[in-house]
Amino acid sequence: MTKRLKKSEFMMAYMIIITLACTIGGFFFGAHYMKNKIETAQAQALEAQKQEAEKERLLQEQKLYSEQDFIRFYYAVYSPVLDLKKAHFDVMNQWGQMDKKAQEQALKQLSQTAEATLKSVDKTVSLQTAPLLLQAQAQFKNSVRAYLDSMDQVRTDQNSNALTPGDISDRMTPFHENWLKAQELVYQSFATWESAYVVKTPLPQALPEKITIEQWKTYPFHYRNYVTAVTLSHDHQWRAFNPEDLTVRLDSLFSSSDAQALGIHDVHAAVRLLFATDSIHPGDFKQLHSRIYSDLPTPEVPLFK
Repeated sequence: MTKRLKKSEFMMAYMIIITLACTIGGFFFGAHYMKNKIETAQAQALEAQKQEAEKERLLQEQKLYSEQDFIRFYYAVYSPVLDLKKAHFDVMNQWGQMDKKAQEQALKQLSQTAEATLKSVDKTVSLQTAPLLLQAQAQFKNSVRAYLDSMDQVRTDQNSNALTPGDISDRMTPFHENWLKAQELVYQSFATWESAYVVKTPLPQALPEKITIEQWKTYPFHYRNYVTAVTLSHDHQWRAFNPEDLTVRLDSLFSSSDAQALGIHDVHAAVRLLFATDSIHPGDFKQLHSRIYSDLPTPEVPLFK
């Protein structure tokens, strides 16, 4: 006589069957998901390779980053934002000598300057053959908008507090981040121009985490500027000087025996030293370049002239 299963045994068997079904179903679903994910990643990698190959082809044919691209970008975008930066630091340098009314008027004037700057950089500029400059323009727009937002907060706080330049800087972090990213893109475009038209070798795929002095000296000038722009971004350093001012100071330091005497072996340590000793100033490149560089190919923009 066949023994009938108890209700609890039926339930146990049922749960085992359900568990096995879910496990098998989960396995096949997971396999399908991973297959799709791998195929998507492979397709994206292939597309990136195609885009990079096309970019290299256009660079070799000298169809990207022409002199006209840089000239249009400089006068339409970069010169106005540099003027805003200079106006900001001029006010901050005089801040301690101003009374409260003069400070409020200075902040109002900076806001007006930023509004005029935004109108300038918001205009359409033909940069189809310079994608990095096109990205930089968009990033500078975001930066100036963030400046205006931050300045509204600064002016509100100044009404009830006596802010210092440090207090003002602390309220402008979004502006700094957008500016520094845009600056990176500008100097990456200069390095790309240099790679195509001067040294005629592709740019390195990525920057090493630590750059020794020996490595630094092997880099061409505009790529060194790109390195300093990236360094300023990573260190969150929005300063009155430009990346080429930092580059010329590093080149000056590394060409002397001072770096070795001070036990400096990499770029980041040298940058920290220059910051700590306040050794970098706006205009250093234009003042020192003829003494340090004998022949320096650059795009025809006032930045390097």
